[in-house]
Amino acid sequence: MNIVDSFVVRAPLEGVWAFLFDLERMGQCVPGVESIERVDDTHYRGKLKVKVGPIAAAFNGTATLVEAEPPRRVVASIEGDDRSIATFVKMTLTSTLSAVDGGTQVAYQMDVNLRGRLAQFGGAVIGVTAKKMAAEFARNVKAQFER
Repeated sequence: MNIVDSFVVRAPLEGVWAFLFDLERMGQCVPGVESIERVDDTHYRGKLKVKVGPIAAAFNGTATLVEAEPPRRVVASIEGDDRSIATFVKMTLTSTLSAVDGGTQVAYQMDVNLRGRLAQFGGAVIGVTAKKMAAEFARNVKAQFER
């Protein structure tokens, strides 16, 4: 499944870039994040809870920074699993930042591969959940800069 979208934050490009790597602040913006920690300069681990249809999942996962071109582009590979419901997710996230009138545009593309029990719901249900989470993340990020 491929999800592509963007949003504008009323803040300078460098400020938005710095925010994306401030794990404490950025992690608070991701719906369902229970924990997130830096392992080293390119590796992170965390836990995310999400509900898809009637199934609640708690993913333990890792993120690897594959490519970074400060302050314009970042590519990350994210993998996680919930063994209790036999579900595995692998995602490549590509995000680009660009200066626009009034702030910074954050564009992103998520290529998501889901296997296991949650995958049985099909792309429509999973897509709706992913888009809702992405929209909530965008609202939360904007709110951080509009305080």
